[in-house]
Amino acid sequence: MSASLLDPLLAAPGLDASTALLERLSHAERRKLGAEVSSRLKALHDEPYSQTLPPRLQALTLVYFFCVPPSEWKRTHLSRLPEETAQVAVKLKAPGLEDAAERLVELNPALGAVARHLVRAGVSRRPSHDNYILSLLQVDVRFSPNPLDADPRVREDEVWHLFEVEGGGELSLAARDKYTPDDKTWAQTFLRHMRQGTLDRARLLDATLGALERDFAAFRAGWFSRFHQSMEPTHEELERHRERYPRLLGSTIPATVSLALDVVDTLDERRPFPESTLRPALEPVLLARHKAAAQQATKRLLALAGRETPDARQRVLLTLCMGLAHEEVDVQKAVFKALTSLASVPEAPLRAAVEERVEGVAASLRKQVQAWLGAVRETPAKAAPIEPPSNTGPASPCEPRFAVAPIEDLDSLIAAFSAGLEDASDPMELERILDGVARLGKQRPEDFARKTSALGKRAKKSCAKPYQEPLAFRLAGLALAWLAPHGQAVATLRELAKTLLSPAHEVFLPLLDERLKDLARALDAGHTDGLLSFPSHQGGWIAPERLVERVLARATEPTHTDLCIALSRLAPAEESRTAPPPSRKGQPHAETLKLIDWASGLGRTEPRAPEELLAVARRLRGDTEPSIHTFTVKARRSGEYTFHHLHLSTEPKPKATRGDLPGRMLSVKYGGVDKPYARWTATLWPSGMEAYFASRAEGLAENLDWFEASWGNAACYEQLLHPWLHLGPMARLVLALGLAAKKPGESGVSVDAAIAALETGRLSAQELGATMGELRTTGLVKLKRWTTTLTRVASASEQHARQVAVAIQRALRKSPHAAPRDEGSLVKLLLELLSQTETRLEDTEAWDYLRDTPHRKSLEALAPTTSSAAPPPPSAARRTTPRRAARRPRPAAR
Repeated sequence: MSASLLDPLLAAPGLDASTALLERLSHAERRKLGAEVSSRLKALHDEPYSQTLPPRLQALTLVYFFCVPPSEWKRTHLSRLPEETAQVAVKLKAPGLEDAAERLVELNPALGAVARHLVRAGVSRRPSHDNYILSLLQVDVRFSPNPLDADPRVREDEVWHLFEVEGGGELSLAARDKYTPDDKTWAQTFLRHMRQGTLDRARLLDATLGALERDFAAFRAGWFSRFHQSMEPTHEELERHRERYPRLLGSTIPATVSLALDVVDTLDERRPFPESTLRPALEPVLLARHKAAAQQATKRLLALAGRETPDARQRVLLTLCMGLAHEEVDVQKAVFKALTSLASVPEAPLRAAVEERVEGVAASLRKQVQAWLGAVRETPAKAAPIEPPSNTGPASPCEPRFAVAPIEDLDSLIAAFSAGLEDASDPMELERILDGVARLGKQRPEDFARKTSALGKRAKKSCAKPYQEPLAFRLAGLALAWLAPHGQAVATLRELAKTLLSPAHEVFLPLLDERLKDLARALDAGHTDGLLSFPSHQGGWIAPERLVERVLARATEPTHTDLCIALSRLAPAEESRTAPPPSRKGQPHAETLKLIDWASGLGRTEPRAPEELLAVARRLRGDTEPSIHTFTVKARRSGEYTFHHLHLSTEPKPKATRGDLPGRMLSVKYGGVDKPYARWTATLWPSGMEAYFASRAEGLAENLDWFEASWGNAACYEQLLHPWLHLGPMARLVLALGLAAKKPGESGVSVDAAIAALETGRLSAQELGATMGELRTTGLVKLKRWTTTLTRVASASEQHARQVAVAIQRALRKSPHAAPRDEGSLVKLLLELLSQTETRLEDTEAWDYLRDTPHRKSLEALAPTTSSAAPPPPSAARRTTPRRAARRPRPAAR
């Protein structure tokens, strides 16, 4: 019976047909039809698109609305619900729809128009859900009329609640107006109706202030601040809300505080606020993050103190003291200037309040504050040489503390496999699993199936998602190959779906695929020799003596891929190259051993081996001409914007073959990969980290402002933390980029790397400064970010503060390019560090540059005793321009 009712409707769909069908059914019959309607509607949603599909969906959706209880409604099934639903509901007098509007907007804000019609028709109660109000913003006003224009009743009720509901995502006034032409924005529509008289101006201003008082998120609150300014309220209107603006000074949103400060200044000039109102309101602004607001509050407090009684002035002075704790030096200077102008000699309460905060005052200002308090006399800064770091040079990569322990038993292998499927981000764990399968894969105890059943299920589930992270996917495939019946490992790998690799993944993932195939062949053959390429130490290093031990213990010849990776991971030999080469006569795998000896520098004669392996060995020996990496930054204009791109070049250009891992690392550039892959590729050639950093630098530079979510970038910066790594030119370039990165996860790792490298002597302050100097005027990096991150580096110790000061001096050089606009923040940090460490400028070239900048006055007292540049001419010798000279009146004749 159900099918016969719905088939005619779907054959000739329409709202009238749906209404006629519903009118013929009682309420109970509609409920019985609900299950059939739901299944048919689901089938329609799964159909390919055709011209007849939309009318069928709309007709069946209307039937679904009345046949299924609201508590069972599904979002996807209601997406085509027509606005005429309320008219049908009135005609049917359908019961049970009192909360229908609430349910609709809860499921989908796009159904807000239907919900409003239901409310106005008296079918449903007015929803209390925020989506009922936010549904107004679902209308794309670029192509459709604004609800304020289309429905006059919206202006009477719903629109005012837009000032009470914050919204989120795309459903907020700020988000909607961001990408809408100016003449069609909600702000302009409000203003237009206000001028026409269809929206009350006084109520609109009141609602705007109410929204600002709710302290919405900064992005959304900013819309209301801008709208308040666009209303251009008169002084009389501001006076009506006189008591509200001081309260807004306590907001956490900078735009709101800035607006309130401007209005409070205006009102205070016309009719001063009492001290009991204004002073407490300005207290939180003194510590506001934006220094402009804090400085403006300082000026207002200074004016307040000048007109108050002595007792009130004392309270203002104590409030001003709070500003000495501000993080910006400029704010501290403004506060101190205000204090000294109001009290040439501090009284006891003021002295006590300042003394509590003097340790937090910037180093460049602290002595002046102490002198004002009478604690110390100002003395000129004295120079102090930088002491060398206590731990000089990189650590040995094969120290016992860096050793990687292999998996020893089957239970540990199963546990490691299970953990690796969930998180494959640790490359050493991945290598332990591969080696564990190679050595323990043959073991099949009686309870093997029971122990590995959960692992097998998890691996099958992972392999059904070839779009996931590629290392975890391949690890799942290896698990299935290992758990397959004997002799079917290779066949199991072949049956797995192939993943679609990005160009970056196609560089080294085929190498991992070859290793997995080799492991599968070994499993089918029953071999248990283990992997030569298993790292003996963190970072991918293999100690030469450990590699020799593994070769001697093998019963079979190593595969080409395994030996190639093992050679690429070979650590420097501890023995001297002048020692006689070891004799391999009569030993198993003698040719392989000779190749290892020769690659380590212990052999004298080039052995017989495939050219790919010899190419790797020659690079390790240093017989191949080293590759030199250089970079340039090029600007590109696009409309009103300028983009800066980093370009790297390598000379001589390497000619890499498939098995020459170092050559491939030197010849590729890749970025935009995930963390596991970025970490694993760093272990393939640990002695060639310069090539690794060069291959990633362009991708890192493209995303300094976090234009896209490149989570693998942080993994590249992590490689700078290795205690055995001396930071070469490319590593220093990556470090400088990381210190300028917007993403806290990237800049934070870079700060830790800089602290550790400077402390251990793996990086000198001069080297860091030289790299910063190359990037300073390119426009690629923001110097304010350098200021923030270098401040954190300098805070590690007194020694780090001196090193950062030296690095900044080295970075400041004369350049044919214009100085960056935010260079002042870096110079201010330099001044603070020199004051903190009681040193002076030691770099004469830096001073030669700074003396021709506006920063000369602040640094002149700390200038070096000698300079390579000629001193500036005396003031009397300076010539004025003819224009300025012509403006000067002639002296009167005596």
